[in-house]
Amino acid sequence: MSMYGAYISGFQVVDYHTETAGTAIQDNIQGQDGKRLALISFDYTNGATAHTMYCMFASGTGTRIATTAAAAAAQADIVVSAAPKDPAGNAAASGDIIAYQVTGGTWEFNTVSSVSTLTITLTTNIATAVLSGAAVRIFGVVGDGMGHVISCGASADTVYNGTIIAVSPYKGDPVVMYDANATNAGKLNGALWAYINK
Repeated sequence: MSMYGAYISGFQVVDYHTETAGTAIQDNIQGQDGKRLALISFDYTNGATAHTMYCMFASGTGTRIATTAAAAAAQADIVVSAAPKDPAGNAAASGDIIAYQVTGGTWEFNTVSSVSTLTITLTTNIATAVLSGAAVRIFGVVGDGMGHVISCGASADTVYNGTIIAVSPYKGDPVVMYDANATNAGKLNGALWAYINK
């Protein structure tokens, strides 16, 4: 399908998602080799407090690295090729969002528990084995500032359709959607990401 001056090879739908106030709304968007992610539809309903939805990308030295050894399922450590950093340029630290490509090519999302030189210890054990040379992407936390910001006004619906709202700077990379959802819970009614060839 051709639209927006690019060819779309597929979609990832984000279904309705809400959480109680104080619990973040996070949706992890799978990357696809050779394709760039573009957000083309977004629908969010807010309560009495304005919220911000972040479309987080891994960008910057140390955020786009690879494993140097295989990691079996059920272990928590991955060893990487360069000092891991967040998009703000800080050393990767506890709480940073991370994704790594697993056997079969899909992405697994996790958070960093700790870092020792080139060894990243994850908060949750790896579910699917990781090969040596697998891609690793570090998104950090929303304060690290790499991504697209969608401001969602208080007591209102924020709706975008028929345009590119956000686009990943890198082909093949996943994206993280994140709203801190701190006060007066919001509702992500849905979103649609397209895989494009540009």
